[in-house]
Amino acid sequence: MELRFSDDFLKVLELSRSEALRTGWHNITADHIMLGMLRLDGCSACMVLEALGADTALFKEYLDESLFCPEQIPWEERDSIHPCESALSLLQHSALEARRCGAPAVEPFHFLLAVCRMSGTYSHDWLAGQGLSLRALAEASGLDWNSYGLDQPAMAHSSTAVMTDQIDSVMPDQIGHLPDPDLLASAIEQRLREGYTTQNPHVS
Repeated sequence: MELRFSDDFLKVLELSRSEALRTGWHNITADHIMLGMLRLDGCSACMVLEALGADTALFKEYLDESLFCPEQIPWEERDSIHPCESALSLLQHSALEARRCGAPAVEPFHFLLAVCRMSGTYSHDWLAGQGLSLRALAEASGLDWNSYGLDQPAMAHSSTAVMTDQIDSVMPDQIGHLPDPDLLASAIEQRLREGYTTQNPHVS
């Protein structure tokens, strides 16, 4: 089954680079991607969080305080900002979450599920501290808990997974292996160079 990254997810990725710049990081972490998601107007993942009573403004404030570095990076150096390995890993697992959900495209919500499932980020810690479990997120979005596959272990990495040079065409193989991380990184770099959100006036 072919999995594509949605327009909203591509906007989130571009916003994540701006968030890395703003907070003084030369790497885009999973938490910067989460900040990009929180900036996206009408994001389905944010709607799920708010439906569960989460204060997304406080979530953003927590991430800002956790990530902020006093030394800012000039906008002219934006091309030096790259996703780190842990961020790429979570993007891989976002594709797997979309596959588990039977979705035709990877959405910001699937990234939220991946962050909730995997520890090691400020975002995961905040979600856990708010009592926002994977089950709560899944059920709030209307997913069938029994068919979602929550008890399935993460699939092993496959070096034979197929991807084109565009990030919107990620294709795990038939047994659900994740996209190759090097190819995924290359595709993300291309998308960041294109500056996706400069074409969308609705992104604040």
